[in-house]
Amino acid sequence: MARWDQVVRVSRDIEERFNLSAAIRSNGTLYLSGLTSIDEQMHVVGVGDMEAQIRQVYTRLERALAAAGCSLVNVVSETAFTTDIEWLGRAAHVRDEFYERVCAAPPVATAVEVRRLFFPDALVELAAIAELPAVDATAS
Repeated sequence: MARWDQVVRVSRDIEERFNLSAAIRSNGTLYLSGLTSIDEQMHVVGVGDMEAQIRQVYTRLERALAAAGCSLVNVVSETAFTTDIEWLGRAAHVRDEFYERVCAAPPVATAVEVRRLFFPDALVELAAIAELPAVDATAS
């Protein structure tokens, strides 16, 4: 079970509304809960547009990583859940652009097609794991 001192707050309203933690630090690892293409008002961004939804998901991922002192360079694993695996594959170049922009190697990844996601208009949801940067104990 997670402890409160491990929680990384990213979007307090969303986290409190759904009683979840967006990110948890544990043993040098950051675990990120499923990110969908919602905005701060919990409206799906890019309804009917897989590329727009992937762009929003990775924008939210970058924000969540930054809240923990990380970036896409630290991501080691992703699991994408989608309602249309072929469409996700055709729009994968959007994901690739995010990693290429920061010169990061792509993480290990799995994609799974599901019947539906929590938000009815969501086409994709991403869970990720990142390695936390080492803390320099000699720094003052």
